[in-house]
Amino acid sequence: MKLNNKIPLHNIKDEFTINIEPISHKNTYDYNVVHRHNYYEIMFFVKGGGYQLIDFDKVPIVDNSCYLIKPRQVHLVKREEEADGFLIQFFNTSIFSEEVSSLLTLQYHSDIKVIFENDKLLINKGISFLNLIRNITKEESVFLKQKSIHLLSTLLYELEECTITKGKFKNTNDRSLIKFTELVNLNLNTKTVNEYAEKLNITSKKLTDIVKNKYGITPLKFIHNAVLLEIKRDLMFKDTNLKEISYNYNFDSPSNFSLFVKKNTGLSPTDLQKELLKE
Repeated sequence: MKLNNKIPLHNIKDEFTINIEPISHKNTYDYNVVHRHNYYEIMFFVKGGGYQLIDFDKVPIVDNSCYLIKPRQVHLVKREEEADGFLIQFFNTSIFSEEVSSLLTLQYHSDIKVIFENDKLLINKGISFLNLIRNITKEESVFLKQKSIHLLSTLLYELEECTITKGKFKNTNDRSLIKFTELVNLNLNTKTVNEYAEKLNITSKKLTDIVKNKYGITPLKFIHNAVLLEIKRDLMFKDTNLKEISYNYNFDSPSNFSLFVKKNTGLSPTDLQKELLKE
């Protein structure tokens, strides 16, 4: 993988924009180069071929498949010429209410990148929704935003239901879990379970029960996984200052930072960077 001075962060024009394009459209940036975006991207491939890199996992692109790329994830697409389909890009902020689709909130630090594969029925259903949304956005309607959001929300519920049905993801209505996930994302320098429990006005035991029931891991492991993921993303920079990274995540010293990385990966930060940047 090519080592960059800085991973490009791509944006869309405003928080209410919903972009739908063929995957083969002429992009405004080079998706063959490692990049990140600050919006959600869902890719529907009718024809597969090639692979994607999503947060350091190599994901093959197969026929009749759907992939989720979340904000801030490291992303790269190496698709074969015949691989094609459609993609949709959008923000979560200011579009959805707190009740809409835990697909976006609860999976922020999850391992789910593939929503479905080799499912012609689901790919046709997904693309039908995209066509409806795209047609709505071309209308001159006073309810353009509301109608577009309604259709997008329905599509997301369909995708979430798919992950639940296929056993990839458990449904939840627990607001504490949703809030915990959001807090971890916003406060990566906070590393104790007690601090999060206090913010949520619940006991540490209650938080442990909620997180273990949902993710199968302790809240501390969930926090550590989130911090480690951000550290990996930071290590993609060419001129990485390990001391600065350790400071950013509130480690007492660079040596404690190195111990944390070593404990969770088996590698030193320098060796981890080399491993991440291998072809």
